[in-house]
Amino acid sequence: MPKINFITILDMFLLLLFILLLFRWILANSIRRKHRIHSQHGIDQEVIMEIGGIQQYLYIRGQNSSNPIILFLHGGPGTPMTPVLHKYQYGWEYDYTVVNWDQRNTGRTYFLNKKKADTIIASLTADQVVEDIHEIVLYLSKRFNQDRIIIMGHSWGTTIGSLFVQRYPELTKAYIGISQIVQLNDGAALMAAEIRKKALVQGANKDAEILERLQKGLHDSLKATEAAVVKMYKIAKNYISYMSDSFAFLKAGAVSPYFSLRHLSYFLRKEKLQAPLSEYAIKHDIREQSSSYSVPVIYIVGQYDLHFKYLFEQYYPLIKAPYKNMISIANAGHNVMMDKPDQFSQALQKGLREMNKVTLMEH
Repeated sequence: MPKINFITILDMFLLLLFILLLFRWILANSIRRKHRIHSQHGIDQEVIMEIGGIQQYLYIRGQNSSNPIILFLHGGPGTPMTPVLHKYQYGWEYDYTVVNWDQRNTGRTYFLNKKKADTIIASLTADQVVEDIHEIVLYLSKRFNQDRIIIMGHSWGTTIGSLFVQRYPELTKAYIGISQIVQLNDGAALMAAEIRKKALVQGANKDAEILERLQKGLHDSLKATEAAVVKMYKIAKNYISYMSDSFAFLKAGAVSPYFSLRHLSYFLRKEKLQAPLSEYAIKHDIREQSSSYSVPVIYIVGQYDLHFKYLFEQYYPLIKAPYKNMISIANAGHNVMMDKPDQFSQALQKGLREMNKVTLMEH
């Protein structure tokens, strides 16, 4: 039996690793070059500034810095979208200046304050994050000479976004909720009930029993609820045509010009770093807030974002605002802008144009 040459195996592994890293570097730089902002009045800038007593990270891009500002609030808690913005954002940048922010104890903001991470956890609250948004909006308003900013939230970002626009409507031009959260456990329970109906129609009693058990087993743990929802989606695939791409973030991040592999270590600590916000997120119920907004609101939902969609469709009629609109994106799930970037971009810009027409007519 021939001896295995471990040195040769190691060399082959290192060569393969080098090729993969080179391939990643080539693709990432290709994306960056292709989407470099050449406009005289454009902006492509990383900003590190003190917000709420710590250094925090913003990334600002747009073809004309005098365009309306969108502040994007990512989900999670603790899931920065900066690494994957190249999958969906570029189309917005001709009409809007887009600001991505890695929230407190998240992504690049975490690395800026790594030595103080445990201290930050101890004082981490949703109210503090909302006040961080306040400071950022004041900075953006002053820097870009705009009285009001468009607030766009995705998933967890809709929780803090809704809180912000009701607390500071005078600073808000419009609110855009993507995959708006109403109440996480109630949303999961309704999802289970709706899929169970489909299962019973087809005589799939075993699936119906599992869904009922999952529905009754929900409790105040974000991690447990997320695990239950994953199981629900596995059953749901028997009754709906949508199939989510479980590796969408991984594939996008692997070639991202806005992500360094050294930042992977953040995701190993994410659960601990965001623990207080996760506890808040699973208990928060937007129905306990006022359903009245004094700013225009636009909601964008994925057709198959079952955990969020069913409950939000029940809640939407209660919302009162100067202008409101709910836009559904076909064949999209929770991460609707990544699932269908072109359709999302078109829907977003159409929604904002219609909003502007209506609000101008009213004035």
